[in-house]
Amino acid sequence: MASLNGWGMRNHFLRKFKYAMFICLEGIAGSGKTTQTKLLADYLKNVRKKEIFISAAYEGERRKVVADFMNTSGIKFDQNAVMFLFQALHAAQYHEVNNALKVSKTVIADRWRYSFFAHHLYQGIFGKNENLILQLDLLAFRSLEPDICFLIDIPAKIAYNRYIEREQSINDNGLDLMNLEYFVTIADYYKNIAHYKGWYIIDGTKNQQTIFCDIKAIIDEKL
Repeated sequence: MASLNGWGMRNHFLRKFKYAMFICLEGIAGSGKTTQTKLLADYLKNVRKKEIFISAAYEGERRKVVADFMNTSGIKFDQNAVMFLFQALHAAQYHEVNNALKVSKTVIADRWRYSFFAHHLYQGIFGKNENLILQLDLLAFRSLEPDICFLIDIPAKIAYNRYIEREQSINDNGLDLMNLEYFVTIADYYKNIAHYKGWYIIDGTKNQQTIFCDIKAIIDEKL
């Protein structure tokens, strides 16, 4: 596992925008990030009267387009090719978040740069070349860090079962399904990151509304 030292990058220049806030929800697939993203967006828009922008690299219509491209282009079974494709998506994600913050929108990201590290370090694509993965991360995300980051922490087995059920219902022949070992490893990795970077760790085993209330209480303190 690569060290976490390379992640302690300086805050991005966009922090100069006083009223812009960048919120990120992180966690393994099936932890409930997308649900909480929607709940938080609705609250901030309708109750706190904030202009909201939601960013996700591989959700909704973007996921469908990417899944179709991976299959028709033939890159799906080449890990390096898929990695470059997702870094292109991450660069696009940076661009849209950058633009939203510039006009003082509140941004909620359903994952950010940390999923890139967690996934590809598990896959072993970069071997022991930590500098290479840091440079690729820098090219895509330009050191932009969220103002507030939440880790929705949930046992790997529960998340895995949710993930399998969801992927079978979507059935878009996108990324290959991950196994339970992957979920266990990535869950531990996320917890290490969360403790190192001082994220807010949210108990993802609670019901959806209680989880939202835990997140909302922290957000209300910061606004």
